[in-house]
Amino acid sequence: MSAQAWLWMVLLAPLVQAVLVVVLSRPPGLRDVTHIGGAATVAFAALQLVLLQAEGGAAARIVLARPLPNVDLAFTVEPLGVLVAAALAVLGVFHAAHTAGFVRTVQEPRPARMMGFLAVAHGGAIAVALSANLFSLFVAYQTLILAVFPLIAHGVEDEDQRRAARIFLATLLTASVAMFLPAMVWTYAIAGALDFRTGGALAGAVDGPTANVLLALFALGLAATALPPIYRWLTTSYNSPFPVLVSVQALAVVPAGGVGLLKVVAYVFGPAMAEAAFAGRALLVLAGVGMCLAALIALGRRDVRERLAYSAMAQGLAVVMGAMLAIPAGLFAAALQIVAQAAAAAALLMAAGTIAAVTRRVDVADYAGLGRVMPWTLAGFALGAASMIGLPPFSGAWAKLWLIAAAASTGQIWAAVIAGLAAVLTFAHLAPLAAHALAQRAPADAFKRPDGASFLLVAPVVLCAAATLGLLLLADPLARFLSPVWTPS
Repeated sequence: MSAQAWLWMVLLAPLVQAVLVVVLSRPPGLRDVTHIGGAATVAFAALQLVLLQAEGGAAARIVLARPLPNVDLAFTVEPLGVLVAAALAVLGVFHAAHTAGFVRTVQEPRPARMMGFLAVAHGGAIAVALSANLFSLFVAYQTLILAVFPLIAHGVEDEDQRRAARIFLATLLTASVAMFLPAMVWTYAIAGALDFRTGGALAGAVDGPTANVLLALFALGLAATALPPIYRWLTTSYNSPFPVLVSVQALAVVPAGGVGLLKVVAYVFGPAMAEAAFAGRALLVLAGVGMCLAALIALGRRDVRERLAYSAMAQGLAVVMGAMLAIPAGLFAAALQIVAQAAAAAALLMAAGTIAAVTRRVDVADYAGLGRVMPWTLAGFALGAASMIGLPPFSGAWAKLWLIAAAASTGQIWAAVIAGLAAVLTFAHLAPLAAHALAQRAPADAFKRPDGASFLLVAPVVLCAAATLGLLLLADPLARFLSPVWTPS
């Protein structure tokens, strides 16, 4: 098959998956197989695109509409987008299997609805990664937001969570329409086009004041990056069902914000980031301080879901830091961070979901000793925590080392120190939790379900945790794979 055919499959399979899951909701076994099979189809097609790109470049572009001259609703194959899309798609297979196990265990009353919206949300995140221009990114981003909103409000009876869903929708939509959209129109007025271009569409075409304002609008308009002060959508949605939390924090919303910002910095600004030095430095400071504060706040949160939400915020801001350094090493660190965070956060949240499903425990204090009765699940949790912290040889270590090295190479030692401090604070709020779960005496009343955790709840956690070792062998090949992103042809 051609690269274009695989690209069509990656984009359409999530929508087909969503429809089939709803139509084939009975019997449950057929629904679950359809959900997992759809995710596996997306992953297979995305990996084919990676292979074609690695073999010398897969020239593929799909144009769905042309609303304005030189403005297409289009999706294309390029190294950064393909890498993120493939990572999210492969991890999405584990998530689909875990979701099937979770909804069975907790007897979710509307599982097909949840699975359908999860498929659309993951498809939206992948479409953001594969967007060919700012307009396509904007449309895919709106699709993602609208798909995740009903998930956050899914099955919720209390007013607090309905309020969290409204905060999510209002924050992300308002930011994108009030800031990202004007920045996109302004860019079109300057450059005459919105296509992502190696070397930067604005390079040589924008002055300093304009570049600074545009960068701030783009960065804050992509509220999925959770930059302060527009981060509350992430931390207030922690009470959503666990499959939704995996989508929000690990495999859809947060990575979509990260890859969207990277595309803007690399393909829209490029060398013009030098003209936006003031805004870049301010955003770097904001991301660094927010990263440390989020990791510190997580230390005081007793609900494991809320603690992981703040931890995900800190990890997402590391992507912003790498992007704002505006050098190839910083962009590479940010790309690695997106992949590493997706694997680690998915492992942590799926492990926490497995624990909650079979023990009803979500308080940090109640995790003590659970590793004695749920060794595989808590081992996966520990590996995810190690990667999130940045301990070698896990994937998070390589991302953070590249980030620290990139900051130091630009002379911004303070940024390198902040990145290191955030890692220490992440250790403080994750390591003791994993250690106590593995080392302390097993609780006598651990399981609320006599049969414990099913294979569908445990296996995805183990596989996702194993994926946190992926960058140990792939960091150097990925550097070569991504080099066209910052090397103009």
